[in-house]
Amino acid sequence: MARIVTRANIIRISIIAAMMVVLGRIEWVQAHDQFIRNLESEWQDQAVIQPLRGAILDRFGDKLAFSVPSYDLDINIANLHSLNPLSLQNLTSDLANVTGTSQNFLLSQFDRTDTPWLRIYPTFVHLSLAKEKAVLSVFNRYHLLQDVNPHETFQRVYPDGEFAAHVIGFVDQTGNGASGVELEYNTYLSGKPGSQTFLSDPLGNPIPFTQKMTKPVQNGDNVYLTIDPVIEHYAEQALQTVEQRFTPAHAAIIVADPMTGAILAMAVLPHFNPNSYWQFPAAALDTNWAISDPFEPGSTFKVMTLTGALATHAITLNQTYMSGVDYINGVPIRDWNLWGWGRISYLTAMIYSSNTGFIHIGQAEGVPTFYNYLHLFGLTQPTGIDLPGEGTSLIPPEQNLNAVDFATMTFGQGIAVTPIQQIAEVGAVANGGYLMKPYVVQKIVSPSGKIVYERKPEVVRQVASAAIMREITNVMVQDVANNPYETNAYIPGYNVAGKTGTAQIANPKGGGYMAHKYNLSFIGFVPAHHPQLEIYVTVNEPHNTIQYGNSVSSPEAKIVLQKSLAYLDIAPQQTTAAQNPLSVIKSIPYSRVPDVINMPIAEAVTIMKKAGFHTSVTGNSGPIMWQSPTAGSIVSQATTIALSANTKTLSTTTVVPDFKGLPMLEAIQEGSRLGLIITPAGNGFATTQSIKAGTKVALGTTVQVTFQSPVLP
Repeated sequence: MARIVTRANIIRISIIAAMMVVLGRIEWVQAHDQFIRNLESEWQDQAVIQPLRGAILDRFGDKLAFSVPSYDLDINIANLHSLNPLSLQNLTSDLANVTGTSQNFLLSQFDRTDTPWLRIYPTFVHLSLAKEKAVLSVFNRYHLLQDVNPHETFQRVYPDGEFAAHVIGFVDQTGNGASGVELEYNTYLSGKPGSQTFLSDPLGNPIPFTQKMTKPVQNGDNVYLTIDPVIEHYAEQALQTVEQRFTPAHAAIIVADPMTGAILAMAVLPHFNPNSYWQFPAAALDTNWAISDPFEPGSTFKVMTLTGALATHAITLNQTYMSGVDYINGVPIRDWNLWGWGRISYLTAMIYSSNTGFIHIGQAEGVPTFYNYLHLFGLTQPTGIDLPGEGTSLIPPEQNLNAVDFATMTFGQGIAVTPIQQIAEVGAVANGGYLMKPYVVQKIVSPSGKIVYERKPEVVRQVASAAIMREITNVMVQDVANNPYETNAYIPGYNVAGKTGTAQIANPKGGGYMAHKYNLSFIGFVPAHHPQLEIYVTVNEPHNTIQYGNSVSSPEAKIVLQKSLAYLDIAPQQTTAAQNPLSVIKSIPYSRVPDVINMPIAEAVTIMKKAGFHTSVTGNSGPIMWQSPTAGSIVSQATTIALSANTKTLSTTTVVPDFKGLPMLEAIQEGSRLGLIITPAGNGFATTQSIKAGTKVALGTTVQVTFQSPVLP
């Protein structure tokens, strides 16, 4: 019996021991597995996959901005401090040659002690593969390759440089949009990063075939603009001429489709190149003068005043008043020519741009109606254009308005609006009465080709009836066609509706206006009765010219519109000779200016002579690089064509032409082209001038010219 008990105990002990072994093995396996997991977690790493930023394209699908692979380099400058001075000099010299950077700049960066690692911007940022290899080769030559850490990224490329830069914008060093469409549509363009996990070796390098995608990358969407590249090119060319001739403080040209609100061109001075934006001042990068800063518009604003008065039947165009001077609370307010034109109609007041006429129109309209139409035309708030940094108007509160302030507001002084607000305002006249919201993006397309956003023209509100807007249009057509002071926007064969503006610039320190500083502008649309193009040209503080919008802004508006009409194949209408104010001058023949760019000086002068023109040449050798008036312009054969060789910039001097026989407007225009300020006396045709023809004078010289009207048979 005792033996049986003993055997049973042995069996029990064996079973318990076996179970202990199994449990111990299980515990060991579990512990070992956790150890493996711990090791794996230490070896496991995660990589963020940066998305490819979407492209920005023009209305036809040509790329204006896109991204390409590039490299950023982090430099361990702490280790460079141990180099002997000669090696450091040689290293920075070689790097300067490869990167096109100043050696002194590199030396100053490598000498820094505030950080061990440094990413030198922009020298070692967004390098192409070829340049990255060249830089690494230099460091390898000095056995410093271990002190350079490359990071793969993307570089933003703007293939056309300054072209439409204020619309497109730029991407900053962090890869985010900093201005323009790049900023406004950054969410669409930037995409969403992806990620993947992988096992790495002790040095942090990925172990092959262990990558596992945890989040797919979503590349950015492509943004299509409303910008027409051809019309934008014409606007950029015109603005370049303005910059060369008048060196303004700033300027802008906007071309829009008044039927939809789509912006076809937007050129701005000062300009910048988004490929190297860091080289430009903040004022050029941050300020889009086409939309940002309001200013007193002057006579272009009279369109708004007249619309409200006609729409409410406060006046009729054939009513008359005495021009010249009005006294408002004892304060004299005069017409721009000081003496006026006697008793004239309100129609003539618009054509001659009479300030006193618009005081009468505004008084008939009344303050409440005036302010109501400010609202209806969208002038009391931003337009909502899809660009960052839009400004808004500065309008005195209605309840605080005095009679003098209201009088000046009626003709566009004492009130400030932005160019884009005026584009929307006059666009409502052009399209028959509807205020359209301006926009620069027509659609957004995903990388797969799906349209994720499509812009439709947006009507904000109806401003006035089509009948009233036709009446305003007809007045604006007569302003361009029949106004003896505003001929420079006239385009033969087309009805152009337009209005110039010559506005004093308010003193930023307060208290009145700055002396001899003006903002000159032109706004209009064509063809007037089925408009397809609207344009606004504004030039702030131009130099070397008589201060009239017709002399500075209208000629450039005409050039842009003429070229655009031909490009769009918009056929001319049948017009009578009476519609052309220049057709009455029969004593001086008109010719089209030949194109002599890139020709030798002698050949260019000969061609101009055959066309009936005299020339004034700057430079002694080389091809002609610049001419004014530009090729294709139709001007009188009394015009002297300015030519410049070797340079696109103008000389600081000019030659006084012979003004004798020229009508006043032609003489003023000719003087403006040559950089002279013409002080006219009398009316009709030039008879005498204060400086003899052929005299070389400084740009901006004033020439007094006397005019006399011929005795008609």
